Amino acid sequence: MTPTYRLCVFIFLLVVTSTSFAKNNNYSAGNYAEASYSSSEIQRVRIYFTSPNGLVRHLLLGFTSDDAATDGFDFGYDALNRDNIADDLNWIIEDERYLIQGVGAFEDTKKYPLGMFLKNTGTIKIDLNQLENFNTDVDVFIYDSLLDSYTRINETTYTNDMQSGEYLNRFYIAFKDNSEPSAAKSLSTSDETLVNTRINYLHNSKEILVDTNNTTEVQTINIFNINGQLIRSLSHVNKSYLKIPMYENIKNIIVSIETDFGATSKLLMIH
Repeated sequence: MTPTYRLCVFIFLLVVTSTSFAKNNNYSAGNYAEASYSSSEIQRVRIYFTSPNGLVRHLLLGFTSDDAATDGFDFGYDALNRDNIADDLNWIIEDERYLIQGVGAFEDTKKYPLGMFLKNTGTIKIDLNQLENFNTDVDVFIYDSLLDSYTRINETTYTNDMQSGEYLNRFYIAFKDNSEPSAAKSLSTSDETLVNTRINYLHNSKEILVDTNNTTEVQTINIFNINGQLIRSLSHVNKSYLKIPMYENIKNIIVSIETDFGATSKLLMIH
């Protein structure tokens, strides 16, 4: 019997080849292999990642309307990253790095994890290159779980100054902004306490102010740089009001506090 091979990923997704990096933003059709027949029912999201050294990685997310693929690994639908690139962005599936991810039918409530791997410090960019075969307008966001922020990339480039390192469980591709204005929420007592807690930077004295208005005591304080690296940690604080001197020369920090009523974080602009 002659063996057959199911070329799902090559047929339904217009495959990214092993040379799927381009200098600057010069896209070449040669980076993709055309399918042998039409697969118009597949909805595709094409993402560009520009590394600190200017190389551009092409990523592809494909939705199968018949749920032929899943959010996990699917043989024939997901393309493993076999490149050894200093600065890279990949889909993360079951702790492995992929260039193409095939999933089930499109749902705007889902988020798809990205892994960022940087040997060089510098500015990174993430762009939406193209949407294919969507019958209605679709918003595409970069979700930053550290800042709990959404950046729409349909017409705007996501940019960030990143330190070298590996960033897992932080960045996601999302299709809905789940952040809500505080005024739109029905707040419980604990929510109101956290909303009314002040976390500010005092430029004159170069201190961080934390003030709960005597509604609760702060138990722990963690201070991170913009890349999520811990730079200061205070435990057993047991105060409702305190000032923390800032000696580090950092432009932006994230202050995360835990209280009797829960946790909250705030991004502060230092310089």
